[in-house]
Amino acid sequence: MENRIEHLIASLSEIFEGEPWYGDSVMKKLENLPHSIGYKTCAPQSHSVSEIVGHLLAWKKFALEKLKGNDGYDIELNSETDWPEISINTPKQWEELKRKLVSCQCGIYEQLREKGDDFLDKKVPRRKYNFDYLLYGLIQHDIYHLGQIGLIQSQIKRNDEYSKTLQITKRLD
Repeated sequence: MENRIEHLIASLSEIFEGEPWYGDSVMKKLENLPHSIGYKTCAPQSHSVSEIVGHLLAWKKFALEKLKGNDGYDIELNSETDWPEISINTPKQWEELKRKLVSCQCGIYEQLREKGDDFLDKKVPRRKYNFDYLLYGLIQHDIYHLGQIGLIQSQIKRNDEYSKTLQITKRLD
């Protein structure tokens, strides 16, 4: 393993399960969310937390398959593969979805540990960019969607508190 690969693995790990400067990592955020938030959204027609996690998983799987040399694997943007429909109804389902995400992330680390820095400059099959761009894009993708998950979480919490206040007010009347 060389310096660029080591740095990339450290960056991927920090965002996914570490302590990034901006706040919670992906897994820390997800570990602190109850399964009941998985199907909720902030607005009609927006994605739920579980759908966002499924989308993160889809692109991690894409990266992993490309790292393994699976030239035929692809994702069509805005397709069922890109945004899988995921329904979380139990704590067990929520834990399983998170386990799949962790497993895929670990697979990416394993594949990268087998590569040299020169690999990062190789073009990703069926794309116009190299592996360096793909993997740093994966980091940016995690951060972007982590913000969405945080927004959904804060809006749901605010709505739940508002609903509780309304219930108390109605009881007092």
